Amino acid sequence: MNFVLGVNYWPRKKAMFWWKEFEEKEVKEEFSIIKDLNLDVVRIFLLWEDFQPKIDKVNEKSLKNLGKVLDIANDLELKVIPTFFVGHMSGINWLPEWLLEDKPHERFLTYSNGKVVDRRARDIYEDKEILKAEELLLDTITSEFSDSPQIYGWDISNEIDNVRIPRTPEVAKRWLKFVYETIKSNDSRPVTFGIHQEDIDRNKNFRVQDVALYNDFLCMHAYSVYTDFTDPLDPYFVSFACVLTKALGKKNVLMEEFGMPTTQGETKKIKSATGKDILEHYLINEEEAAKWLEKTLKHLYEFGTIGALYWNFADYHESLWDKPPFDKAIHERFFGLLRSDGSLKPTAFVLKDFKNKIKELKRREVYINVPPDYYEKPKENLIKLYSEFLNKVCGEHNEL
Repeated sequence: MNFVLGVNYWPRKKAMFWWKEFEEKEVKEEFSIIKDLNLDVVRIFLLWEDFQPKIDKVNEKSLKNLGKVLDIANDLELKVIPTFFVGHMSGINWLPEWLLEDKPHERFLTYSNGKVVDRRARDIYEDKEILKAEELLLDTITSEFSDSPQIYGWDISNEIDNVRIPRTPEVAKRWLKFVYETIKSNDSRPVTFGIHQEDIDRNKNFRVQDVALYNDFLCMHAYSVYTDFTDPLDPYFVSFACVLTKALGKKNVLMEEFGMPTTQGETKKIKSATGKDILEHYLINEEEAAKWLEKTLKHLYEFGTIGALYWNFADYHESLWDKPPFDKAIHERFFGLLRSDGSLKPTAFVLKDFKNKIKELKRREVYINVPPDYYEKPKENLIKLYSEFLNKVCGEHNEL
């Protein structure tokens, strides 16, 4: 089984304003850097309001620009995972105005039509008018690019339960089935869904075993730096999240997002926004982060993950720091493989060298016994299973 390496991509100088300010030259330069880092896959995000500014209209300019991105990737022999319905990104929900209702979101603010508003999305899972709009977007894009050889697979969305939680698990399943079948009607390539840590430490109605029914492979987003029951530099948690996801869903797992915000100075805590809340977040020393990444990649490979996509390509340029989400979510500025000036961090070199080390590593299965009622007490079960997992693997590695 091949192990793919890749990165989540927003341009260093554009971030989530990429599609509004698209520059082909910039993408060529930055995808060339990604290629030079020996990476295989680039995950990109189709910002909803940029691709569907009206409920019944897909933006032709954004479609053409997506085509240019795919052509650049093809020239560099990179594969791409386009992500629909974005949606949630870096602590804010980025949504077209037609999708909003006049009620506040309990956790996150929304960026729409050039400003931050406290309005939540309409029911993206059951509202028939919204479902029709979603079908239009899916149909248009997947039919347009069904012959594009550089597509690795399609991602249904990114942590979409942060936009809105489906009313029940059955509603979530029905929506996933609808999206999966719409994509597959145009393109036979793999479909996955960007679920995250919150989908295994609480019940947000996207249960992994249900998601697996309409995924060709599963994804997980996990961050040791965000856990409240282990060390921020724990080298096992990310791989464990994949082992647990596979045990729940019985399908192979791609670690689609993992990483940590870094600083060139000593590790420290800062005040930074997560949604509407101001919390303490770590900034990890770059060299410590590189050591963590080397161990984490080793365990991701060892414990059977099919690949790893780092979060993210670059720290964001200082010209973006007064714009959402970076004006308040300070830690979100610093997750990159590149610094904001474009220089490579130590983590970039770890990722670049990892393929040379794979031949020295061996795959092995680690069995964990997941209770059938896991989602009755997900956080409690997660912590218990993690403890059991560590007991099995740490005797050999002794890294904690």
